[in-house]
Amino acid sequence: MSEPKSLPNDDYTIGWIAALHIERAAAEGMLEEKHGPQQFNIVIAGLPDSQVGSSPAASVAKSMLFTFPNIRVGLMVGIGGGIPENDENSIDEEESIRLGDVVISSDKATGGVIAYDFGKLLADGSIQQAYALNRPPESISAAVGKLRAKHERYDNKIPDYIEEMLKRYPKMEKKWTRPDPVNDRLFRAEYTHKDNILSCESCDQSQIIDRMPREEPSPVIHYGIIASGNAEYGWAWARDELRNKYQAICIETEAAGLMNVFPCIFIRGISDYADSHKNDMWQRYAAATAAACAKELLEHLPPHRAEICHA
Repeated sequence: MSEPKSLPNDDYTIGWIAALHIERAAAEGMLEEKHGPQQFNIVIAGLPDSQVGSSPAASVAKSMLFTFPNIRVGLMVGIGGGIPENDENSIDEEESIRLGDVVISSDKATGGVIAYDFGKLLADGSIQQAYALNRPPESISAAVGKLRAKHERYDNKIPDYIEEMLKRYPKMEKKWTRPDPVNDRLFRAEYTHKDNILSCESCDQSQIIDRMPREEPSPVIHYGIIASGNAEYGWAWARDELRNKYQAICIETEAAGLMNVFPCIFIRGISDYADSHKNDMWQRYAAATAAACAKELLEHLPPHRAEICHA
């Protein structure tokens, strides 16, 4: 595949931030020189290797806005932890979050992203506070609304776009295809991971929540609140509190520092359940589903309606 042509910095109007190298690989693999009738010019920025979290993300966003002054819309695309329903009796195979699904930040009251601080806990161990961050630009929020309406009538294009990417880059096929659903295990919140190995083979399989399999294997797109924190997550009790108190359905670590300098939409492919059992088996596929979802979302963004999103 030929290298993309170089354009003047002023010609780029959409900024796409990917924190991890696999997230950037998914972004670059998903986007072609021409990817729709709008023919947006998109700049992809990644965080320095081994640097994750809110501060590095904010620094990259500031640098991108300085270098590309006409950036109008921002996307933060990558992986995150899903916050599943904690009532086993209410789990629906389509509504419940599964590994490989995608969450788009969207909420009328908060704008879709809240910040929390695991470092500030009350005496009972609960989270002290969480607060809403800046809202995304209206143009990208309108595009989200169009995407939701479309998917009431049609299936999403995530599987199609991933298939196209793997055909363009055959080397990716071995590690980037969808893992076997048998490896999508949700353990009860009170049961913690055993041993110091990533695999859950030593964990008590009777502690896995029995969920109905989906009729279709395609990823589902969920819309709701994404909780962004200051540290790596891995405690099921904190995950469940974020859902119970703030209705969050996804958790990640970059948004909190980014929204104040680069208001954008967050798109997260679910690679784990934000508990002690998380591993990297689903990370590449989740990065691909998020990138594919972002690509489809951009098809609903009219260029003439995009406003400058500098904070």
